[in-house]
Amino acid sequence: MGKFVASTSQKEQASGLVLGLLLTLAFAVIAFATWWFLKDTWLRFSALLWAFVYSIIAVNLIPALSSDKFRMGIEFSSTRLLRWTVALLGLTISASVWVSLGGMGLAVILINLTFAFIFGFLFCHYVLKMESTLSALIAVGTSICGASAIAAAGPALRAKAEQMGLSLAVITLFGLIAMFAYPLLFNGPLAYWLDNNPSAFGMWAGMGIHETAQVIAAGSQVDNAGSIAISAKSIRIFMIGPMVFASLFAIRYFSRDKGARQSKLPVPWFAVAFVGFTLVYLGLESLPIGHQWTSFSSDYIKPVVTFLLTWSFAAVGLKVKISAIRSIGLKAFFGGIAVALVSGGTALLLIKYVWMPFVG
Repeated sequence: MGKFVASTSQKEQASGLVLGLLLTLAFAVIAFATWWFLKDTWLRFSALLWAFVYSIIAVNLIPALSSDKFRMGIEFSSTRLLRWTVALLGLTISASVWVSLGGMGLAVILINLTFAFIFGFLFCHYVLKMESTLSALIAVGTSICGASAIAAAGPALRAKAEQMGLSLAVITLFGLIAMFAYPLLFNGPLAYWLDNNPSAFGMWAGMGIHETAQVIAAGSQVDNAGSIAISAKSIRIFMIGPMVFASLFAIRYFSRDKGARQSKLPVPWFAVAFVGFTLVYLGLESLPIGHQWTSFSSDYIKPVVTFLLTWSFAAVGLKVKISAIRSIGLKAFFGGIAVALVSGGTALLLIKYVWMPFVG
């Protein structure tokens, strides 16, 4: 009897995985078709964004799409598939891009994320009178990399599930807005101010937008901006560990919370793999077959990776509920928007007045 129950459960899980994968794949195909038909029009958005928009609309109009019947496949596509694909993205980007950031690029990124974290925690905790743990989660989620940073910091800060959920909702909301707003601002009022420089936009997107997937989507809207955006974002990803410890210090120092304690931090292996693959790209690029390799990467690897990212984005969109966004408290809402604006604004000023004059 026990074996029969276990077998039935395994079949249900396998069915949920397959159905969820097929559902997200369908959205990816539709999104790619939309991109293909509209790529030469003013609606020239990437397939990633179309997948995201379609899936959000669909899941909120048809709640059954997020039922247990599809959940395992959606979860797999939005987590494991996304992380693996981000890692594979390194095979389309040379590690030489890191050299293009230089010491000044690294410096402005670190200055911006540190300032954003300090401002976020102090503003949420002392001005808005929010709990210290929730303040730290919003600050670290905005300054580092959204959900991944919150997932890493939450257990270390002994955050409640409600606190993690609320901070995730806030970060997701303003990350989504930034993902659409940054390219529109660069192609509009900020074009002249940033000298129509795609590298400057890439730095801004990599420094100011929360999630890795959102940075990729925004960077894909401006030609030649994606690689530097990912490089800037990668530096922020590797700051997860130090910033979690900074969160612990902030809570203990400012609120004297003796409950928070240090725990083992997860290593973002997908980010490590991404960097490793960029080194592989650089090594192959330096060989006599370098030209053939760059052509192969551009013509074959990049389209496959882009499709996989679109597939993953469809799954992420299927997890976004309008009801969750409505449930965001006013204090958390104002805290999230304030930190997002300060982070993006400070990044923009650093790029304009420190990074751009230095790189000339």
